[in-house]
Amino acid sequence: MDKPAHYPKPQYGVWLQNLAEKPYRFDFYQTLRHIESAHPHLPRLGEAVRPSDEPVRIGQPAEQTFAPAPLQALQYTAEGVPRLMQRIFGLIGPNGPLPTHMTELTRDRGQHHADLGLQRFLDTFTHRFGLLFYRAWAQAQPVVSLDRPGDNAFARRLGSLAGLGSESLMARDAVGDAAKLHFTGRLARHVRDADGLLAWCKSEFDAQVQVEQWCGHWMPLARDERTRLRKRDSQGVGQGAVLGASAWDVQHKFRIVIGPLKLARYHAFLPGGSDLAKLQSMVRQWVGLEFEWDLKLILARPDVPSLSLGRSGELGRSAWLGRYKRAADADDLIINVERTLHARRPTAKQPSASV
Repeated sequence: MDKPAHYPKPQYGVWLQNLAEKPYRFDFYQTLRHIESAHPHLPRLGEAVRPSDEPVRIGQPAEQTFAPAPLQALQYTAEGVPRLMQRIFGLIGPNGPLPTHMTELTRDRGQHHADLGLQRFLDTFTHRFGLLFYRAWAQAQPVVSLDRPGDNAFARRLGSLAGLGSESLMARDAVGDAAKLHFTGRLARHVRDADGLLAWCKSEFDAQVQVEQWCGHWMPLARDERTRLRKRDSQGVGQGAVLGASAWDVQHKFRIVIGPLKLARYHAFLPGGSDLAKLQSMVRQWVGLEFEWDLKLILARPDVPSLSLGRSGELGRSAWLGRYKRAADADDLIINVERTLHARRPTAKQPSASV
C-alpha cells in the first residue's frame, strides 16, 4: 500500500494508520468528520466544486457477502489521497440497485485481470453520493458545526432567534458567544425578568449571586421637568410638584449582589477586572440601558487583607484601615458599574490645530 503524500498534522497520520489497521472499529460518519476537521483550509465534505479540494475518496468493494462492519479498508490513490472502502451503501453488492451479475463482473475483472476500471467508474458515483450522504447527516448534527467556528451555521440560526444571527453581533463584547447561545431561550423573550439574569450570572461566574429589585435612588430631573415658581403651567403641591433637581425613585434600579468571594475572585470584579467587564456586557445584553443598576461585592471574612507597608491596595475597595474587626463578611463595597467603567475609558486626543 502506497503512503500518502503528506498529512495535515502528525497526529492525523497516526490516526490514518490506526484506521488502516483496524477499519472495523471506526464509524463511517465519525471517520469522515475527523477527516473534515483535519483539513480546515478545504471546503466541507460534500460542498467542494472540484475533486482536488476533497481530502478523501469513497469507494465500494465488489463483494457479494453482507457487510460485517461499515468500513472494510483504507487505501491510497496514486496521488496519496486516502480512499475509504465502505460497505453501507453503493451501486453494487447484495444491497445495491444494479443486478448481481454486475457485482460478479466487477469482482472478476479486479481479481483475475487486474482491471479496476469498472470499479473505479462505479466509485465515481459512490464517492459523490457518499459525500452528499455525509453532508445531509452533518447538517442535522449541530455539534458538527463547532468543528469550524468560522463556519458555524447552527450558531447563526440559533442566534437569529435572539437577534444575534449576523456576524457583526458576534464576538462584540466580553461575553463569549457560546454563553449567549446557551441562553437563547431566555434572550429570545421580549420580557426580561430577574430570574433569567440571575440564572445567567450563576452559570457564567459560578458564584453566589442575588438580584435585588426596586432599589431606591435619586433620579435627576431635566431642567424643563423641574418645578419652577411663577410659571403658568407649574404643578400644584401634592399633584406632582418636586422640590429640587432630583426625585426619589424605586422602579428603575436593581442591584446585583455577588459573594462571598475569595480575594482573587474579588479582584476580578473590581474596576479593571475581567469579570466586571463581562458582567457589564451581560446586563447590557439583558436589559439594555433602560434601567440603573449597581454591583455589591462581598469579600469572605477570612480573605479580608490587612493594610501594611509595602502592600498595595485600593482604599475603600480592597483595603481597610487598621484591623478588620467585624465578624461578618466585608459587604460595604457598592460599585456603579456603568459610571465607573465609562470614567475609565481613555478619551481620544483632539488633533492640534495647525498654523
